[in-house]
Amino acid sequence: MAARIFRVSISPESAPDVRRVLDLDGRTSLAELHRELGRVFAIPPSKAGYAFFTSGRPWDANAMYVDPRAEGRPADKALLFRLGLEPGRELAYVLGFEVERHFTVRVLSISEATQPLAAPVLVESSGELGAEALQEPPAADEDEAPAELRELVPLAEKLLNRLEELEPHEEQLAAARAYSDRWDDVPEAWTDFKARAVKPQTEHLQELAPMFRGAGEAALELVRALHGDVALFAKLDEWLLEDGIGPRLLDLPLSLSLTEETELALELARSLTFIDPDLCGGDLAVIFARAGQREAALAQVEQNLSVAKDEALAEAKAGDTYRALGDMPAAEAYYRRSLAVSQAPSDRLHAVMRLVACLLDSGRDAEANEILARENTGAQSARRALTSASAVVGRNEPCPCGSGKKFKKCHGA
Repeated sequence: MAARIFRVSISPESAPDVRRVLDLDGRTSLAELHRELGRVFAIPPSKAGYAFFTSGRPWDANAMYVDPRAEGRPADKALLFRLGLEPGRELAYVLGFEVERHFTVRVLSISEATQPLAAPVLVESSGELGAEALQEPPAADEDEAPAELRELVPLAEKLLNRLEELEPHEEQLAAARAYSDRWDDVPEAWTDFKARAVKPQTEHLQELAPMFRGAGEAALELVRALHGDVALFAKLDEWLLEDGIGPRLLDLPLSLSLTEETELALELARSLTFIDPDLCGGDLAVIFARAGQREAALAQVEQNLSVAKDEALAEAKAGDTYRALGDMPAAEAYYRRSLAVSQAPSDRLHAVMRLVACLLDSGRDAEANEILARENTGAQSARRALTSASAVVGRNEPCPCGSGKKFKKCHGA
């Protein structure tokens, strides 16, 4: 069997012009890559923890591999050739949990060789990190926001206050989301998943439109103050981890569309595109579809598919759009395509969930059951992986940084 050689480029986010290119054997683990990264950048040894995220998004629980000393999917068991990597794929690497240093690992090529590499090979080295960057940074003051966040924190708190006003009505919103987006939460059992096909009453949501509008307007005020700076957003999200503002902000456009606040939902989704282009582009198409704007929805789908970095997500969102338009055959075709291109176990699980939802909506229960039977072993494994990854950052679990705090009080969203 031929050996696989992975050529990767590694750069710190704080100094993108500094770069190291390595050739790694396919059986290299992420823990070994962590050690090699410290060597090639001459980073002094430290007890700080670390984590890799194969989605390229820091603190994405579904794609997280952690320091073996922490609880979660261990990096020393994650071998490169098993991660479904392709050329062009980016991984995020975070060194240190108290004070984080971020690196981007990009897969440049994957080739075959007759013999495995005995050790990593440094192929290229450009630029040097300054002495300050090599020192382990001091922990930040927990009581005062950094200077660059002082204008943003009050705006974020205003948004959080608006969202808190909606909490007494969360049950109605959750029911509506469970019907329209059944795959957002992994069900305890597939029978629970089928039960979500019962369409809930949404009249109460329309009565809540003014409260949702207030939250949407507060969100826009915050996003405009970010000026499209994704690094600044990441710092704000980290500062407010306990409140989980990042996920709640990205969920808001689809929630607004359920209350028929279409224009505000579209404006907010567009303004959030700089944070997650594939997700927000997909949400734009779904919002258009829910509003009955078929041509605009399909034009957005075409644009999303042409520029997507996350092919599985783009195909899935295309299916969501056609489902919202009532075109189940087209939705099914896109869901099957999403399933075919899914690499991560969690992506495959959600692709299966979407496809089964589509078949159930079409009254094709027998086919849905057949798919579930065929996917049962893989889907259960994926669900366990997803649940395990979520447990790593569960709000009431110990934080993997070793601080002794619950994750929701430290690095949990």
